[in-house]
Amino acid sequence: MRGLRRVSASIAATVLVTAGVIAAASAADASTGIGSCSAQGDYATCVASGTATEPVTLIVSVTSSPDQDVYVAWSDVCSQGTGAGSASGSFTAETPVSRTVSHPYSRPDSCILSADAQLQAGGNSIHVSLSYSQTLAPAPVSHEIKGYGGKCADDNGNSSAPRTKIQIWSCVNDASQQWSYSGGELKHGSACMNDQGGGGSGTKVILWSCNGAANEVWTHNAKGEYVLKANGGKLCLDDPAYSTRNGAQLDVYTCNGGSNQRWSLP
Repeated sequence: MRGLRRVSASIAATVLVTAGVIAAASAADASTGIGSCSAQGDYATCVASGTATEPVTLIVSVTSSPDQDVYVAWSDVCSQGTGAGSASGSFTAETPVSRTVSHPYSRPDSCILSADAQLQAGGNSIHVSLSYSQTLAPAPVSHEIKGYGGKCADDNGNSSAPRTKIQIWSCVNDASQQWSYSGGELKHGSACMNDQGGGGSGTKVILWSCNGAANEVWTHNAKGEYVLKANGGKLCLDDPAYSTRNGAQLDVYTCNGGSNQRWSLP
């Protein structure tokens, strides 16, 4: 059955991988700044806004001193011909952070972008800058993530559906085993490897929409461990019980230096 699924998965790669390869072939413009703000003091907050002309990507960047968690709420209102549309969202991330945010058209005539950012600790400074680009940025390079017993991290069925299990499987270098590592996120197509619900040691690892949350931000250290930001940075991506069984779902577990917690970079 797995072999048949592999054939289907390679066809489905057009959805998850090919688009990224095409995007990578395009040279990216330098982004153009459209607005900024700065503030100082306990739980410093500021609001930036600006107008982008024919943007493909809209970008919110935040720095602070010292680096720390920041909460950002953003919104944009865009026009295309006689039409108008809007998008909004929020995220929490550690500074420095630069995040591409969505908008309602693939190539709007213009967009007004606003971002309200607040530091999550006292006695600090914050700076927010807004920018846009008129071409897509190159997609991060995707490769296998190899772990214990030479097995690979695998997106079951090459699915893009939320809650798809992330498992180990014999390394076959097909689309379901292609991952990139960017901004601390392990990405398969446009979705991320996620500690389900931030549940703690023993929680299963799934695919989820990329949102910068602490339960899908990983640091790859010198030992080869992927250390999760959530739960105090004490949990690692883990092949449970040193399994070599195809289909065993990955979890997060207390970091212990074991060979079942050592993984290659994609």
